[in-house]
Amino acid sequence: MKKGLLIAIVVLWIGWVIAAAIVVPGLYIVGQLVVGTVMGAWIYFVRMVWKKGTSLFHEEMKPELAERRLKRLKTFLLVAGISLAVSIVGFAVYIVLWEYYRIDDSVSFAMGLFGIMAFLIATIGGLVIFLKGRRKTTKEMPK
Repeated sequence: MKKGLLIAIVVLWIGWVIAAAIVVPGLYIVGQLVVGTVMGAWIYFVRMVWKKGTSLFHEEMKPELAERRLKRLKTFLLVAGISLAVSIVGFAVYIVLWEYYRIDDSVSFAMGLFGIMAFLIATIGGLVIFLKGRRKTTKEMPK
């Protein structure tokens, strides 16, 4: 991984942790670290998929299999991006309703929690596809 990309991921991760601590102070530091790390991984995957395409996977992989895995990885990343946006909107609506109108809206809070859970699951799914694609698929027989 290039040094500039690593620095960008670390800066975004630290910014996410600080933003989560300010916006949702009840979110424990472990949760912030997990979400920040997963968000950094998601940003890395998006960049790698956009930049490398099917060459992201092992060079001995069949092109058809690489295309299918790339399509699945893109689907997981799209779901992760949409669910992240849903969670941000859900938590923002909840905070605005509570701060300005003192309305405890459990629907928007549940939407935010669902979005975070879907984001985590989709990113972990993308990570599994990415790591499985990096493995060598053919095994040599011992002599």
